[in-house]
Amino acid sequence: MKKIPLLIATTNKHKAKEMLSFLGDLPFKFLTLNDLKNVPKAPAEAGKTLEENAILKARYYGEKTGLICLANDTGLFINALKGWPGVISARVGTSGKDRRDRVLAKMKNTKNRQAEFRAVLAIYDPNAESLHTMGGSTKGKITKVPGFDNGFDYDMIFSVSEKNKIYSEMTVTEKNAVSHRGKALIKIKYLLQNIYCAKHIVVPVAIIIKNGKILVTKRNDPHRPEYHERWEFPGGSMEMGETIEENLIREASEEAGYIIEPLEQLKQIYIKEQRYPTWSYQVYLIPYICSISGGTGRYNDAEVLDARFIEPEEMGEMKFVDKNEAMFKKFLPELKQLIKKYHL
Repeated sequence: MKKIPLLIATTNKHKAKEMLSFLGDLPFKFLTLNDLKNVPKAPAEAGKTLEENAILKARYYGEKTGLICLANDTGLFINALKGWPGVISARVGTSGKDRRDRVLAKMKNTKNRQAEFRAVLAIYDPNAESLHTMGGSTKGKITKVPGFDNGFDYDMIFSVSEKNKIYSEMTVTEKNAVSHRGKALIKIKYLLQNIYCAKHIVVPVAIIIKNGKILVTKRNDPHRPEYHERWEFPGGSMEMGETIEENLIREASEEAGYIIEPLEQLKQIYIKEQRYPTWSYQVYLIPYICSISGGTGRYNDAEVLDARFIEPEEMGEMKFVDKNEAMFKKFLPELKQLIKKYHL
């Protein structure tokens, strides 16, 4: 499967490594600004909040490159300094050492060393013009003496309260488990999976038999011409917590107006795949032979244009939705045996 390019808007190799340890198993081709032939000039981070700056960067690089873009903004908020350096954490000095020295100088005679690291991640898709943000925070203390330099400005002076350990002394795995960015990244990961990763949809299909004939319905779906006015078997996707049998009973009632009794699942499951530029899905069709125990047969005209019972031989004379006809031809021999077995 072709991977979708996703730009991580950073030139910091340490930050990229940290983020990819979370996101690397997703089906994207990850790029950083260092991978671009022509790197856009960095935008001015004029936002008053971390969220504003993360959004600003994600939109800017996304629109400049045409790529889905992930940007972040982080800040160190120190209680005794009324939240300073906060939103301007990355811009209070000329280097990482300069920034740390300024913090330690301001905190020199301060007993209250409580602080909080905060992060906001923004993901922007210029093609869909969609924007999402996620945040995370971690409480800790400012140390009096710097620890190991791991490439992040403030990590060597921030001790995480729950671990009693300095950020820079943690492995990437340890840090991602407790860090402000890690807490935001796991939310972004689930978001990316939900939006862009392949969906797997289970659809039980009711093969409803009456007097040896099979119920088929004509689909009402004018916004999708490839499905509209084509015949199919009653069925629909599973709802959360629903069993196959419960789904069949609900769908047959909603679509066809019949109360049914699911009898037996046919052996083969049929898979339909659909791919689009930024997302894809697979539908698993599970055919199930059913009998009628009640109902009026009054179908739902919002979903169905017509419904009728047909002989198996009539299938070839009707236009069916996609996999329905091929599926029927494959399970027909087994279906005929089950019709005899259940005296349908």
